[in-house]
Amino acid sequence: MARISVPSPVSLGVFLSYKCTSRCRYCMYCCAPDWSADWISEADLTSILEQVSGRIKPSPYGAERVGLNYGLHFTGGEPFMNFDLLLRSVDIASQLRIPSTFVETNCFWCTSDADTRDRLELLKDKGLRGILASVNPFYLEYVPFERTERAIRLSRQVFGPNVMVYQAEYYSQFRQLGIRGTLTLDQYLQMVNLEEMRRSVELFLTGRAAYALESFYPHHPADHFTTGRCQPPFLREWHNHVDNYGNYVPGYCGGISLGDARNLDLLCTDGIDAESHPVLTFLADEDMAGLLAFATNEYAYKERPEGYVSRCHLCVDVRRHLAEEGFEELRPKEFYRHLEY
Repeated sequence: MARISVPSPVSLGVFLSYKCTSRCRYCMYCCAPDWSADWISEADLTSILEQVSGRIKPSPYGAERVGLNYGLHFTGGEPFMNFDLLLRSVDIASQLRIPSTFVETNCFWCTSDADTRDRLELLKDKGLRGILASVNPFYLEYVPFERTERAIRLSRQVFGPNVMVYQAEYYSQFRQLGIRGTLTLDQYLQMVNLEEMRRSVELFLTGRAAYALESFYPHHPADHFTTGRCQPPFLREWHNHVDNYGNYVPGYCGGISLGDARNLDLLCTDGIDAESHPVLTFLADEDMAGLLAFATNEYAYKERPEGYVSRCHLCVDVRRHLAEEGFEELRPKEFYRHLEY
């Protein structure tokens, strides 16, 4: 019986929830304020962290340091929407001696210096090693830039070098432009060159971004994206995720489950039955032509007449069509209902 091998994670993100204060155009996981919160349970969290505690590798600079593709991070959604759960999560990870832990945030909560510092110090006392502050024009539509500046300034005081700004290019640009408050994307694009925005920073046209940002990119027919390989690879050891429903999510590929992360030891040992997971089999083989043919011939998928802006766009559009057909690897279903901006 054919099996799909599941990589054992050496770095991992844990979604406390998909619920977020923002509905960013760029969100690859389609997070939004109107997602069901469904916060991860402490029992599930403990079970998952116990299984990854011996697998997660620290930053090359040591277990006390952090890195984007190293260690363990807490994310979402917006983890600071449930600060008590975030504190408990950090405490569990610390007790299990999981290295290089950090939290990812959009900084919405940084409304005053005193409250921001208090929260950062509480997290550090529980064992958190660092923080990642998200900065780009899509967060700027929701989070006043002065909150982002406050988060970064005070995080550097509390966590020292363990502060990551993603993306630093935008942070520098926003400061140079003297931005205060929030800006719509249209307002931002009146201040900068669109080509510069597209060239200068990393943009993954997947998830909601494939639809919400498609007007800024050239379109191509499906067969333009059916050759080659996924970049980064679909199956990999680094920067995978576990969501609050227990799904083991490969990399940046929202809406896909490799299986139940609460049984991660078994999943990584035995793999997945390929015959009963046909969509996942095509994805694991990075066979986009096969997936497209399967969806077209078996489930009447129709190619978009306007085309697609990326290989990921083609993939998520096909999966969106198949998601209501009962494929257990296409989870959570709510992801596909939040693709629109």
